[in-house]
Amino acid sequence: MKYRRIAALFLALATQCTFAQTTPDEQQRRLAEQKLKLVEMLINSPKAQASGASGDSETVALVERGKTLLAQAREALAAQRHADAARALDEALQSVSKANSRNAGGLSDSVQKQRLQEMSEQVATYRTSLAALVKEKAASSAKQTLDRVDTLTEESRKLAAAGHLGEANKKMAEAYKLEVEEVSRLRAGQEVVLSLKFDTPADEYAYEQKRYQSNEILVGMMIGEGRAEGDRRRLVDGFLKEAATLKEEAVALAGANRHKDAVTVMEKATVQLNRALQSMGVPVF
Repeated sequence: MKYRRIAALFLALATQCTFAQTTPDEQQRRLAEQKLKLVEMLINSPKAQASGASGDSETVALVERGKTLLAQAREALAAQRHADAARALDEALQSVSKANSRNAGGLSDSVQKQRLQEMSEQVATYRTSLAALVKEKAASSAKQTLDRVDTLTEESRKLAAAGHLGEANKKMAEAYKLEVEEVSRLRAGQEVVLSLKFDTPADEYAYEQKRYQSNEILVGMMIGEGRAEGDRRRLVDGFLKEAATLKEEAVALAGANRHKDAVTVMEKATVQLNRALQSMGVPVF
């Protein structure tokens, strides 16, 4: 530890001596260029790529935010706005570091299994509605989607059995995405009712949590596909922030055994996620 402190001090002194011979603007440029290389290295690292593909909407959003800030920093450097570039790079560094921290070491097997179970339940629920639409509308697209969903579900189960939980979750999430899009498309302009029964408000609250988690993963997938570029990103981030605030409120209500109220708030939180999805072109209800 002592050696590291001395080495760091020596590096700092050497840097100061070098910069003493340059103008303040030149110093800013060099610092910005150094930060740029660091941020580029972090964003292109396997860890950041894993965070970007984690399926967690907040983690994906942080990585994408880092990429956006990196692009802004490059533009600022090209325009010789070195201070602006440095600020953008500082924010990018914080964003990517936070994303990597959230996804540190990847998700544990227990969390992966829980996510897979919850997503499987959502897929089964929507499959019932999709199968009903196949009979009701005799839509070939719905039948094709149903067949694809069944294929993905079976692939997911095989991957899970082989211990590849991350890939299994991706397959199941893709099946869920297909179902949601197809059911929403065929039911456009109609009220959609999913027939579900719960023994207690606590059971319904647990279901709403799972539904929120499934839609959160779907949001992460859409962001990862680049559907939240430019000004649309601010809109999506606004919906995600409101959803997260409502979810925290629901958790607090559930903690006080006010599960009925918690269900109402969780439904509002899911509405915000749906709006985020709709803004990215996913026709969810």
